[in-house]
Amino acid sequence: MNRLVIQALLSLSLCTLAATQTEHAASLADAPQSNAAEQRTHAINNARTICIHSETLYITVSTLERALMKQKQWDQLGLNIVGETRGADLQIDVDRLHFTHIHTYVLTDKSTGIVLAAGRIRALDGVIASGPIAEQIVKVLSTVRPSPQAKTAVHGL
Repeated sequence: MNRLVIQALLSLSLCTLAATQTEHAASLADAPQSNAAEQRTHAINNARTICIHSETLYITVSTLERALMKQKQWDQLGLNIVGETRGADLQIDVDRLHFTHIHTYVLTDKSTGIVLAAGRIRALDGVIASGPIAEQIVKVLSTVRPSPQAKTAVHGL
């Protein structure tokens, strides 16, 4: 009889221990994802300048600058395009895969190196590819970044 009681107590304590470990593991698994999302949001919200770096002759820096400025929501973002990569908060790297019509871009935070957005566009040349690239970048930035009107409304200015 004592043996059955001891086995019951042991199995009960092991079940509660396993449940506690499962809950702890689940909370640890969610923490890095939420922390990474917070870091990306923080980087986008605090950015004031952006620079463009091209690794290909097919998309020039000026072509992508024009495409970004043509986007309707660009003015609402409050970002300035700068030529120097050292002083910029964000950087867009564009490239074209060799022997293909695939153009790639990566938007990163310069201070932390966090990738904020990345994608690829299939287009015959860089002029055609710059429009969808700019559209995707502005879409990513505008979903996270509040507009200047919202900032002044919150602060009461």
